Amino acid sequence: MSDRDARLNILRNQRAATGDADLRAALDEAIDALEAKQRPAQSIDDSQVGAAIAGANSGTVVAPLFPPGASGNTVAHTINIIAAGAQASPADYDAALRRYLVYLHAQHALIDLRGVGDTPITTPLADLFVSLTLHEPADEQLHRPGGLRGAMDDADGKGGARRISWAEALGSHSHLVAVGRPGSGKTTLLHYTALRLAEVYGRDDPAALAALGLPRPLVPLLLPLRELRIVPRDQRANDDASAGPRQLLACLTRYYTNLLDEPFPADFFSRLCESGEAILLLDGLDEVASTEEREVVSRVVGETLKRYRSTRIIVTSRVAAYTADAQIGGGVRICTVDDLAPTQQRRFLHNWSTSVYRQRYPHDAAQARREADDFEQRLWHAVAHAGGIATMIGNPLLLTIIAIVFYNRRELPDRRAPLYEACVRVLVRGGISHTGRERFARQALDPEARRTLLSEIAYEMHKGGANQQLVAREQLIAIAEAALRTRHLVPEAQVAAIARTFVAELPVHLGLLDEREHGRFGFSHLSFQEYLAACAVAERAGAARRTALVERANQSWWREVFLLCVGCLDPEPAYAWLEQVRRRGIMPLVRAENLVLVAYALRERGRGDAPIHAAVRAAAQQQLTSANASIRVKGGEALGAVGDPRVGVVTLPPDMVAFAAPQRFQIGSTAAEADAAGLAWEKYWNGQNNAEQAKAARSWPNDEINDAWLTLAPFALARYLVTNAQYQLFIEDEGYNPAKPWWSAAARAWLARDDAQTEGLNDWQIRSRKDAPEFWADARHGATRPNQPVVGVNWYEAMAFCAWLTLRYPTHGTYRLPSEAEWEYAARGSTRRPYPWGSPEPDQQRANFKNQWEGPTAVGCFPAGATPEGLHDMAGNAWEWTRSEYKPYPYNPDDGRENEHGDAAQKRFTLRGGGWVTHSLNLRAAYPLLYAPVRHLDNLGFRLALHPQSVKN
Repeated sequence: MSDRDARLNILRNQRAATGDADLRAALDEAIDALEAKQRPAQSIDDSQVGAAIAGANSGTVVAPLFPPGASGNTVAHTINIIAAGAQASPADYDAALRRYLVYLHAQHALIDLRGVGDTPITTPLADLFVSLTLHEPADEQLHRPGGLRGAMDDADGKGGARRISWAEALGSHSHLVAVGRPGSGKTTLLHYTALRLAEVYGRDDPAALAALGLPRPLVPLLLPLRELRIVPRDQRANDDASAGPRQLLACLTRYYTNLLDEPFPADFFSRLCESGEAILLLDGLDEVASTEEREVVSRVVGETLKRYRSTRIIVTSRVAAYTADAQIGGGVRICTVDDLAPTQQRRFLHNWSTSVYRQRYPHDAAQARREADDFEQRLWHAVAHAGGIATMIGNPLLLTIIAIVFYNRRELPDRRAPLYEACVRVLVRGGISHTGRERFARQALDPEARRTLLSEIAYEMHKGGANQQLVAREQLIAIAEAALRTRHLVPEAQVAAIARTFVAELPVHLGLLDEREHGRFGFSHLSFQEYLAACAVAERAGAARRTALVERANQSWWREVFLLCVGCLDPEPAYAWLEQVRRRGIMPLVRAENLVLVAYALRERGRGDAPIHAAVRAAAQQQLTSANASIRVKGGEALGAVGDPRVGVVTLPPDMVAFAAPQRFQIGSTAAEADAAGLAWEKYWNGQNNAEQAKAARSWPNDEINDAWLTLAPFALARYLVTNAQYQLFIEDEGYNPAKPWWSAAARAWLARDDAQTEGLNDWQIRSRKDAPEFWADARHGATRPNQPVVGVNWYEAMAFCAWLTLRYPTHGTYRLPSEAEWEYAARGSTRRPYPWGSPEPDQQRANFKNQWEGPTAVGCFPAGATPEGLHDMAGNAWEWTRSEYKPYPYNPDDGRENEHGDAAQKRFTLRGGGWVTHSLNLRAAYPLLYAPVRHLDNLGFRLALHPQSVKN
């Protein structure tokens, strides 16, 4: 079936499904135009091929490319330039340009949302499109060994890459290569650019041009590079430098003549390039069949950009294909396509939901909007709480698959194993090949056989270990042959041929197994390899593999395979297997590690009340009393996985410790204490060979000096830091709805600010999400660790949580952040002890600091570091916001420093306590830190204070 026939089928199905007379008429017009072999030049303005779509923003059809009465100034300007002294008449060029743009617009105005329900759905690309972010690596970064792949992984820009938008990339670079991972949206960027430029010409639309960042209109010449039939250099006439450009332009002419069934003037495309009126959009260098051909194609592109220096050229490629001699060179700028940030993910899901429900309710826009909003909210919530997929949803392809799974099932599986299975099922269906022909491997292997083959490949590859995540082509073919033969997936006579064809055509399995580097293959996401390997272990014939897996389940490389395998098994064998693992080990620390593993495996299976759940919970609570800090930390981690029963840890209201009587004390340090602290800092920095910093640090603690007395009113302080589980209750109660009363005016302004589009912000001011803490999806810091302190929250978020909690428990009093004075009194008491526990220096028995646990730990794992009143983690684990503005001592609570309702955006607020990465010198209870209210760090959280009418002990 040709592309035109496929498009006709879509339009005809739409026409048959609608009862809207206007829409039927528009569809009839589109169908007639697509069916026509030829159109006279004067009637081109009426040809709106493929423009019909239900529920578009302006009525029921996409606005026509050449609307009646349009001036056509942009087209006329281009024709005046390219037709001077040309072979054909201006009218011929005008007709050809209009015909070409109409076809280009028709091909890319709509996207087929495959896999959504049983009814074909198409939507305007412009409605679904989300602009991607690119990184522009520094030249020195690219010149290092493995520089391009390193640039791909430089998401935070620490390697020197500059973050830019697609419009900035188009506007800044005349010759650009956009490199990205499979499914990252490279092709869509080119299709969208071509579509918008067609609209610039067809509608004289300056806004579309401005949105692309281009200085002037350019005719988009879009070409899949797989269509370029290469003549080797040694066969070119005279071997002159113009042979390559001629080949490329001849390919453009042939390609679009065949598609439109109508010839172009012979020099149509060359004149556009010669005059600088074109932008060449060359898609998919990686789709060129062989390495040798890619190298020749790259040389042809390089010769073309030298020949037509005033013509912009954009090339896309996967990183694996853009290596060595396949690189174009010649001053071409390389940019890498970034994963979707959370704000982009949310925008994409919004667009996707809106598009689908416009199709479902073409005659009821209000109903479509309500349904889309509800679906989007539920989908985003499901994505945010589907553990283990955080690394997947930044990829547009995989995010689309997850949206399809949710739409078809109305939920995402609450466990990772069935979620991965649903995604794999979508991906292994494959599709039509890039050339439109069915693949031999697809004919021979149905989806179930392909899935089985992939699981066997995944297991064999995983046995190679973390240092062998990529395998060479011939090795992969050998693995595929063995799997096909062992599992009897095809007749023996076909094994070799199908294995080789399967590997050669792995783009069919986009998103699973792919050529990651030149000639080397790996799973696009390690999580898919782990899941499919787990499937190979969990099947009935995998008993020997399960026995072997128990022996290495605590090895980091096999841990996820073990957990996912437990998720794949039926309950009875799964629980028996886990009980076997729980009882393994003689040494207490080994048993503690096994308990954590079993606890996570039980969470992998979801909620349950089997005896093993109670046994694990009791054992973990017992570990919290151990004298060994490592065992206590592991006990806390295990409790987080199976449900922490301690009061006020994962539930609300929090457990409060009262300081009932009026308290009189001195905040800060004596001069002698400050001097001792300064000397310690000086010694530390001298030990780091930083004399300048040592000199400055000597006077840092002087701000703490104070001899004035304070009297505090009764208050209570939470026994524990606010945890992820407690904060999740806030999120689920529309916590981030700016219309809710718990947000201040300054906080609403922060929520409303689009950090990605706001110029002049520092890195520490930029948030990638404003619907949860910054590190909410991080497996080490976020929602999957329910009894750890919530981190990545700024002062506005902490204050909003307090106000929300006050409304939730109105009879308790007022929940607030503690003032600096309240916090310090609770940590030091009237005796001004140096640390919450007293005078001994910090060590690993008393606090989580200096990155000894590589992240936050469950609250309450360091009882030796608690205050005499029972407040935990007042030193280490996470810095704690106070409500007090940072001001000099003497501390006067009436001087405005505790005014929560002033212009918070202009203030700097005090933090106390130190975090899990903090040096021991910062754990002193008198040490203050100051940050702007928008600051967010992965070791920054908060603790609650309560100001009731009366505080009971």
